[in-house]
Amino acid sequence: MKKRATSQRRWRIGELADATGLTVRTLHHYEHLRLLAPAARTEGRQRLYDENDVRRLYLIRALRDLGLSLADIGRMLDDDRAALANTLRAHRARVDAEIERLERLRTLLDHACAHADRDAEPDDVLATIEAMSRVVRRGEARQKKGKAPADAEARWRELGDALRACMEAGEAPSAPRPRALAREALARIVEFAGGDRATLEALAHLRRHTPPKNLAGWNPALMHYLDQALASLPKTEHEPC
Repeated sequence: MKKRATSQRRWRIGELADATGLTVRTLHHYEHLRLLAPAARTEGRQRLYDENDVRRLYLIRALRDLGLSLADIGRMLDDDRAALANTLRAHRARVDAEIERLERLRTLLDHACAHADRDAEPDDVLATIEAMSRVVRRGEARQKKGKAPADAEARWRELGDALRACMEAGEAPSAPRPRALAREALARIVEFAGGDRATLEALAHLRRHTPPKNLAGWNPALMHYLDQALASLPKTEHEPC
């Protein structure tokens, strides 16, 4: 710990706990972790703390409110400014990742609520939740392995625009151009699933039962048109998609 400035006021451990809103047990734990050390002791070896300790404890509480671990806080309090900045940036990255996870969770809940609001059977709603969870886990696994293309959304949007042009032109889903685009979509779906049949079935379930209102430009009508184009392919090509 850094050298402390002198201070006149002294608190016993119970008084310090009352002043900071922490428990005596917590203060003992902080001392064990070397986050806190008494400024002095009485002749009876009772701990005495000063104003520096009070400020330090309030800072620890503030950093804990940011979600930092006690280990990170210890490094921040005792290391140099660069270490402080690096720890804050690393924690910010963890917070960003958690926000992304929660946003994905909210999307899952939105889809599940929308499905439930349509008076669907409970088993159908649960099947949809299971399918969404499987797809999300697959996406997260791909990201961790670095297999998620950065331009994936742009590529799906471009493919959707081409397929929508066919639909709006009145082309039958079984026409050559929609079938060719369906094959391209199928290749991307299979690549995303990594050959896992359960993931393919989950994607098919979501596409048919809870299609997104707007996902990279895709809406329920376009999803239905894609399904029709896929169904026009030989069965060996599109099962279980």
